Formats: sequence, structure tokens, C-alpha cells
Amino acid sequence: MITLTTDFGYVDHYVAAMKGAIFSINPNARIVDVTHGVRRHDIRHAAYVLNAILPLFNRAVHVFVVDPGVGTERKGIAAKIGESWYVGPDNGIVTYVVDDIDEIFEITIEPKSTTFHGRDVFAPAAAYIDMGNFEHLKEIEEVYTFPYFKPRRKGNIVEGEIIHIDGFGNVITNIPKEMVSDVRIIKLLDRFIRFLPSYGYAHRDELIALINSEDYLEFAVNQGDASSILPYEVGDHISLEIQH
Repeated sequence: MITLTTDFGYVDHYVAAMKGAIFSINPNARIVDVTHGVRRHDIRHAAYVLNAILPLFNRAVHVFVVDPGVGTERKGIAAKIGESWYVGPDNGIVTYVVDDIDEIFEITIEPKSTTFHGRDVFAPAAAYIDMGNFEHLKEIEEVYTFPYFKPRRKGNIVEGEIIHIDGFGNVITNIPKEMVSDVRIIKLLDRFIRFLPSYGYAHRDELIALINSEDYLEFAVNQGDASSILPYEVGDHISLEIQH
């Protein structure tokens, strides 16, 4: 199975071109479109998606084309992660899963174009890997990762980073469930926020905290938009006080 995640959108032909490149090598490939709505050039958004989908596929080749550095000296890589693979640019998309990588390879396929490595490099590499053909891979030692603030807790103070703001305006942190499992109230920016099991337990338009489906602390508004209330962007540091 091959999955596709890009920032191409749904208007142009680019996704179809990648699928054509895959099928020309591997006619029996099964392809799953994860999303082509990653925010344009947003590597952190792509990193969040990769981290979210990896546990959901027992075995797949995950192709990511969010690649503002296309045509430069940045590598194209294939990283083996358990029974699955990441295929895409070496630009930090693997940051949140780097500790789970078993092997790293540079893709040696020569592109026909300087501007469309999704079609010319990553799609063909995925097709070959899915068939068990690894002749276009050269082992390397390191991948690029972007810096981020790792979550920590000291007493009642918990710190982390905003890693995603989704289409509903939910503000998602990298603070894991285990760090806030004993919480009833969160103090954030002089607000006292209830910690609830899910959105429907809140009053309409109430800002709440909860554990989302990826087991991270999230701030949400019932039938509203938390990102319009909280002054955070992806990559921002967050510090909060918890009450039992």
C-alpha cells in the first residue's frame, strides 16, 4: 500500500501525475490519499500528519510531498519505520517520529524536472519499495529535523509546544495524555479552563481542554474556534498551570 500526502490542493493535475508515475512502475499498487490539503509549504503540518497516520497502517509506504526546497541540494530520502516507510524530502517531516526510524536511505533516482520531484523521484521510489525493490536506495546516517520544545512537567507547571491547529480551530499541543491525566482545571493566560472528556460536555462556545484522538492535550471551543481566542501559532511555546 502507498499513501499520498501533499500540499498540492485539489484543483491541479499534480496528484494524478504522481499516481500515473506509480502505476507505470507498479500497476497493482494500492494507493490511499491521506490529504492534499496540507497548508502550503508547511513542513510542521506535514510532520504532524505523518505522526498521526503512522500507527494506523500496519504496513505502508507513506509519500509526503511538502517540499519548498524542491530542486535544491536537499536530499530525497526513504526512512524505514517499523514495517512502514517514509518517502519524501529530507526537510524535517520525520521530526516527530525520528526516534522510531530503523534505517535511512538517500533516493538515487535522477529527476526529469527540477520542480516536480513528487512525480519524478518520490512516486517512483515508493512504487519500487512497495514491490520490494530497493536498488534505488543508498544508506545514509542522518536526517534533518527541525528544533522544537519537548514537553515537560514540574509540579503543577506543564510546558510544551503548539504542533497543529486543525480545520475546526482546535489548538493542539505536544503535551501527552500522561502528563495531564490528573487534571480538572487548567490555568492558561489568566483563564481557568475546564478539562473535559469531549466537546459535547462543554457549554456552547465554551473554551475547554481535552485529550484528542492522538492522545495530546488540545484546546477547543464547543461549536466554535479556539484559535480565534487563544493567541498561539504552530511552533509557539505554551506554559500552563494545572489544578486537581
